[in-house]
Amino acid sequence: MDPIIKVRDLEVVYNKRNGPIFTGLNIDFYPGQVVLIMGPNGGGKSTLIKSMVGIVKPSKGYIDIMGQNPITDLSIRKRIGYVPQISDFNIYAPITLWDLVSLGRFPLLGLFNGFTKVDEEAVYQAVKKVGLEDFIDYKLSELSGGQLSRGFIARALAQDPDVYLLDEPFESIDYVSEEIILKVLRDEAGKGKAVIVTEHHLSEVEYIDRIVLFRRGVVADGSPEEVLKDEFLQKAYLG
Repeated sequence: MDPIIKVRDLEVVYNKRNGPIFTGLNIDFYPGQVVLIMGPNGGGKSTLIKSMVGIVKPSKGYIDIMGQNPITDLSIRKRIGYVPQISDFNIYAPITLWDLVSLGRFPLLGLFNGFTKVDEEAVYQAVKKVGLEDFIDYKLSELSGGQLSRGFIARALAQDPDVYLLDEPFESIDYVSEEIILKVLRDEAGKGKAVIVTEHHLSEVEYIDRIVLFRRGVVADGSPEEVLKDEFLQKAYLG
């Protein structure tokens, strides 16, 4: 199976005085897998995800997604569902959960096309999948942290992308929301989608196919059983 994402000789530098966040990074991601990029805060996980989306520009190397590098073509970009950290979003914006999830349909609309019944149904089904249909008219500020995280997942689901890139979606959420999100992502991978999630730790790994243990580069890469060993965890988390 060919990779859907190829990372080649990637280097990212924010401050030359401090050196690169990572350098010479090579890694592939495949359809049909839920991949957890796990490691300590400040280890470069979010930088890698943001490089894939195009928010961060590498100083060297490249990322190929679905045969394109760099990712500029709208036909490719709309097939990538990006879920940022909640802290990157203004949760006090005067919008409802319905409005948030509706944003996931916008990349699929033509320039002058409005919402159709198909779009409305896609939004509702996405909200239902994450168990928030009873909160669809709530303002974002009225939702709990776990509900907000599920709302952002629903926005990506409404887009129906081929690649999901999620940046720490489980940060400070409840166990129920974590399990709901993991089950939904597992279902998406079962449809042949590529699901890539960053997190500094995760209580449930039964839904994960592959873990990339990351600290300014790949420390270990493989199944949860292969990676979650003391020798690798100590190296990634410095004991």
